[in-house]
Formats: sequence, structure tokens, C-alpha cells
Amino acid sequence: MATARSVAIVLRRMSTAELHSRLADAAPIAATALAAVRADRSQLPVVFPGLPRKCGRVAVGGGRQRLGPALVDLDAFRRCDLAAAWLLAEAGATEHELLDLYAHGDIEERAMLLRSLHFLPVGAAVVRLFGEVQRTNVVLHLEAAIGDGDLFVRTIGQPGFDRTAANKLLLKFAFLDLPLQRVFGAIDTANPELSRMLQDLATEREAAGRAVWRDTWRLIGRAPCPGSTARLIGGLEHGDDGVRLAAAEGLLALGRAELLPFARERIDREPRATVREVLQRLLSR
Repeated sequence: MATARSVAIVLRRMSTAELHSRLADAAPIAATALAAVRADRSQLPVVFPGLPRKCGRVAVGGGRQRLGPALVDLDAFRRCDLAAAWLLAEAGATEHELLDLYAHGDIEERAMLLRSLHFLPVGAAVVRLFGEVQRTNVVLHLEAAIGDGDLFVRTIGQPGFDRTAANKLLLKFAFLDLPLQRVFGAIDTANPELSRMLQDLATEREAAGRAVWRDTWRLIGRAPCPGSTARLIGGLEHGDDGVRLAAAEGLLALGRAELLPFARERIDREPRATVREVLQRLLSR
């Protein structure tokens, strides 16, 4: 009978094989780097920074696909990102080694490492690096860590990354005004505490005359807190088409019959077909 360890090894081999199949002409370069690391472990921080130059920064392409445990949008991943993930997985990079690469990497090297995490086992290193990303305002690093894949939702529940920590990281995504749809599955993690945090951020933005994150309306409709209903209704009259669409989707998720008159009153005045379609779905319930 297969042990848990043997099953894990098989799954890891399947994952690295899938990564390897995407490397194309970068495969020999990655293999050379792996041989160097296996011969001398201290070579990992030496060969890792050279992967973008040697393997290329061209996008892998292919859209949303599952590779091993990860669901990712390969249009957002470069060949060097997959080469880095394959190298780290095959070398069995430790938590200390991953954190060391991040600590001593430049902006691009850190982004490559963070993208690699999508394909590596979810554990303490991922949680620690999520914490680093949450404390920075480097958009590239936040995108690399939780954008264009499902690593965020796969990490929730790991020691050190509970719902509170997840909310804070998603709030940073909102703070930097990045589209929620890029964090695969994040919309299903809506919760009242996150809604409260987003509404507080929205109030601050409005007081400063700044735009509010559009996805605020989508999330608060799924997990309302005090004030959510009023914000959703108000969103239907917003001048921004995207906000009205998000508010309509939020009301659809909320599903409260007593709010239908607001949708009915708005639909004949709504100039955007996409918004009218959502309002019609709401009224057809």
C-alpha cells in the first residue's frame, strides 16, 4: 500500500514533469542549473538570478490551465518563471533557501520567485512570503504572489495564514486597485469582516476624493455587514459604468426581494447593456 510520503513524491514528480514540458528550448538551461545546484548547494543563489536572461522573459501563453496543484493563467507567466519553479521543485528547495533568495533578490528576481510559489508545495515559506508581500506596495510582487492563479485560496488555512491574514492580503490588493478576478477563487472567500474593512477603505477613499475599488461592491454583496445595503443601492447611481456593474452583481448575490424596486427603478435609465442584463437577472428571480 502506498504511503502518504510516496504519494506526495509521485504528485511532485507529476507536477515537475508538467512544468518541464512547458520549458521548450529552456529545458537544457534549467537542467544545467539543477546539475550545478545538486553538485554544490551554495550554487542556488548563483544560478537563480540568471534564469530570466538565459531562459527568456517571454510569456508561456496558453491561458488558464492547471499544472500540478496550481490553476494559473499562463499568459501571465514567463518561461523563466516556470524554469525557476522547476529548478526549485527538483532541487527540493528548503524554506530557508526560498526566503534567502527573496531577501537577496532584486525586484525582478523576487517577482520570479513569487511566481514560482504557485507550483511549489504550500507551506511555511509561502505564508512567510505572503507576509512580506502584504507589507510592501510593490505592485509587481503582489501580482506575482497572488495574481493570475489560485495560490491565495490554496494557502488559506495553513498555519499563520488564517482568515484574518487572508483578509489583510486581499485588502492590499484592493488598496493597489488590482482586479479581483485575477485572484482565482477569491470572490468565494467573502466574509463580513472583509466587507467591513473594504467599506472603511472606501470611506477613506471617498473622503479624499479618490476612486473606490470596484470589486468592493461585489464582495460586500456576498457577505454584507452594516452599511452594505446602502452602499450597494447607491452604487446603482454611480457615474462609473464599472461601479454600477459591480453594484448590480453585488445586489444579485445579496438576493433580497425588498431591494428589487431599486433595480426596477434603475433599469430603464441604465445606458450600459451589461448592467441592464444583470439588473434583469435580478428582477427575474
